Amino acid sequence: MMEMVIVRLKRPSGSVRQMPSKALNEALTCLADADEFQPLLSEASREGKALAIDVFQNRSGQPFLIHLKKEKAS
Repeated sequence: MMEMVIVRLKRPSGSVRQMPSKALNEALTCLADADEFQPLLSEASREGKALAIDVFQNRSGQPFLIHLKKEKAS
């Protein structure tokens, strides 16, 4: 079911765009496997959607907010 998890970095406009590191991607994907996330993941799966984990960063690249949402699987 981990193929139904999308991890993205969100940076302020004007900042360099980059993909999450392999370690961060794996850590957040494993986090989605936690008991607390199972209801969200199951609900998204039933709806044919993915669980998107958006990590918002400040200009220096430090994460300050993690947002979860269901979205159409690509």
